[in-house]
Amino acid sequence: MAQQTRVAVVTGVNRGIGLAILRSLASGYAGPQPLVVYASTRAGTLPEDIAAQCQPHVQIIPVQLSLRDPSSIDALASRVARDQASAGGRGEGVVDVLINNAGVYYYREFIPTSERHDTLETNYHGTLRMCLAFLPLLRNPGGRIVNLSSQTGRLRWFAPWLRPRFLDPDLTLDKLDALVREYDAAAARPGDEVKAGWPPMAYAVSKAAVNAFTRILARENPGLRINSCCPGWVATELGAQAGPPPKTPEEGARIPLHLAFGEIGETSGRYWANDSTNDTGIGKVQEP
Repeated sequence: MAQQTRVAVVTGVNRGIGLAILRSLASGYAGPQPLVVYASTRAGTLPEDIAAQCQPHVQIIPVQLSLRDPSSIDALASRVARDQASAGGRGEGVVDVLINNAGVYYYREFIPTSERHDTLETNYHGTLRMCLAFLPLLRNPGGRIVNLSSQTGRLRWFAPWLRPRFLDPDLTLDKLDALVREYDAAAARPGDEVKAGWPPMAYAVSKAAVNAFTRILARENPGLRINSCCPGWVATELGAQAGPPPKTPEEGARIPLHLAFGEIGETSGRYWANDSTNDTGIGKVQEP
């Protein structure tokens, strides 16, 4: 029987772009089917005005999630599978969209070990764990994953000898993890990572890894649409660390919403962004 309700999971909705995505879905979703959104925060709560903004055919379910806690990720996947099975699904093929928005950003070079590990564990390992936990639940064919990345993760910032290793068409998750561990070992001695060809910001490496595993998962799951994107330079608590941002969170939400719900054809395994981080359009495929 055809699925009668669309199901989306959105992480990090307590503020910034994640909250803008949630508000857009609550008040502006115009799909032909009802929509259920599992909206995650670390606390498992939502802003009080979200419920009042919801259209009758949109249901927002607050859920708790910590990307640094694998058991939290597994619990969320189990919750969604259980809920949708009881609603008439089979537990498999019940999720239409996963938007991995949650992340951390330390806008400094040569950050302390604790912050570097927080960056890699949250942005890289945590986001990958979310993808792997929800892949069995995604409707196939047709399910979508949108991984929020950054222009700082583009390979132009990496040494020429590192770029082919990220772009290897036969790259596996194990080989990617070895690459990230290689960076982490070099970064343990501040400055050595730059000598080895890595950018000086852990955030850039974490997002390059997101782009890389997006390509791997898309290759391994041809029935799905799995893409990464840069939302641009957005006026959020994270984005403001780099100076006065030119874009609102609502403008930053346009690209991930387009990749999640818009017409993208067969596009998968690609990095999507505007030509400039200041642009406010829905973007296009760019070189990673």
